[in-house]
Amino acid sequence: MDSRYTNLDSRTLALNVYISQAILFALGLAGLYFFYIRTGVDWTRPFALQDAADVFIYGTLAAVLVIVIEVILILFLPRDMFDDGGLNELLFRDLSVGHIAIVCAVVAITEEFLFRAVIQPGLGVWWTSVLFTLVHVRYMKKWVMMTVVFVISVLFGVLFEKTGTVWTVVWAHFLVDFVLGCFVRKGWFLERKEGIGTEGSNTEDKNTNGENEDVDE
Repeated sequence: MDSRYTNLDSRTLALNVYISQAILFALGLAGLYFFYIRTGVDWTRPFALQDAADVFIYGTLAAVLVIVIEVILILFLPRDMFDDGGLNELLFRDLSVGHIAIVCAVVAITEEFLFRAVIQPGLGVWWTSVLFTLVHVRYMKKWVMMTVVFVISVLFGVLFEKTGTVWTVVWAHFLVDFVLGCFVRKGWFLERKEGIGTEGSNTEDKNTNGENEDVDE
């Protein structure tokens, strides 16, 4: 585990996520005003919800595709290619499923509001994806993770253009983060990094120590 994170816990990290997302949301509101409202450009179209079924179907299909690809990469590529210093594990390990859902919903709504609804109409899919990738600064030294983030952003950008509503992308983004966050919480597909503990692991350690004492006796 990265030494910078040793004094952090899940709740502290979640608070940091909320603060960073509040900043992105403020940037989104500023961009919405200066580039759309102030200039008289219609800003409501990306937020229209004409067909909830399309949002659910296309968003879910995109999310399933991303999740399957990420799980395959995690299983078959060296672990260090997806090592962000243990930050994701530290964030999700000790949060309840409900709290994970809240964190993921906040991230999905905020990031897609800024990048898809505000930035993409002006810069297009590719440059928006470059900016989206650069925001994830902790992945900078991991080219596989950077590539995955960029490809996901391109996919979300295309999904936004095809469906014409940001809510499809918000739903897809939320599902990806929520499912992978729950995987981390359960310890599925990932081995626990040294220095990151859970109540379950502590219990197992106690049971193991108890068994060892019995053997010694």
